[in-house]
Amino acid sequence: MLLLRRAVAALRRAGHRLTLLAPAASGAALVGPGTAEVDALLPWDRADLAALLSDEGVPPGPLRDMLAGFDTAIAYTRSAALLAALEALVPTTLAHDPLPASDSGHASVWLARTAASLGAVIDDSELPAPCRATEAERVAAEGVLARLPRGFLAVHAGSGSPSKNWPARRFAALVERVSGGRSWLLVEGPADAASVTPLGAVPGAVVARRLPARILGAVLSRAGVLVGNDSGVSHLAAAWDAPTVALFGPTDPAVWAPLGEHVRVVRSGNGSMEGIGIDEVVAATSAALELPSG
Repeated sequence: MLLLRRAVAALRRAGHRLTLLAPAASGAALVGPGTAEVDALLPWDRADLAALLSDEGVPPGPLRDMLAGFDTAIAYTRSAALLAALEALVPTTLAHDPLPASDSGHASVWLARTAASLGAVIDDSELPAPCRATEAERVAAEGVLARLPRGFLAVHAGSGSPSKNWPARRFAALVERVSGGRSWLLVEGPADAASVTPLGAVPGAVVARRLPARILGAVLSRAGVLVGNDSGVSHLAAAWDAPTVALFGPTDPAVWAPLGEHVRVVRSGNGSMEGIGIDEVVAATSAALELPSG
């Protein structure tokens, strides 16, 4: 979801107002006041949206009227049923494959291509502006930040696939070598229990468990560094302008690296996460911690 920020920024510069149709939990990460964030979210999870994938493809009255009120839809989908339903309701529907084609460059550039047909100027060299917290999000983040030192170390040891996870014991060793005995943040998502168990024994852990994405983003914006795998949390940290060390094994950072001014990638030499040594991650993390604070 956060890789859409380049496209969103370009469309907003072109004068468009944007509503995101996406799952509520992940889609909420992209709704905010920043120039690379959307104006509103239409949750994919709502019951009446199921009609978009049915044989008839026409949702009930209120949702049908809402969708018909849009001028254009960019549909990142391979679903023929969804495309047909949108084409019947929205004057202009532009289909875009959600997965980058071979040799297409970074995923964010691939996802932004269709925006050019709507008058948006895509600058591949320009990073989208960081996400910005609302006052309510800043207040909510303070409940976690109050337990952490300035410039704290944050760690997320999970991802969407075990093959992308650096061994948890190495994350634990990293914390012991870098934290300096200070409190540090352990980010735990809904599928991360196995990944975080060895880390729970490391002294000083402040656990952020299943925080809403934007509250977690506001917390991470104050981190000295976030170290994580190729995961949504690493993208979230980078989007909120946190120094980020992203660890890559089987996936290609040229396509999937987080977007941010202070992102460092450590890539395995053999495609396996076991191939990333502790010393190189400690070096990258220590270098990130020395960045001037913003």
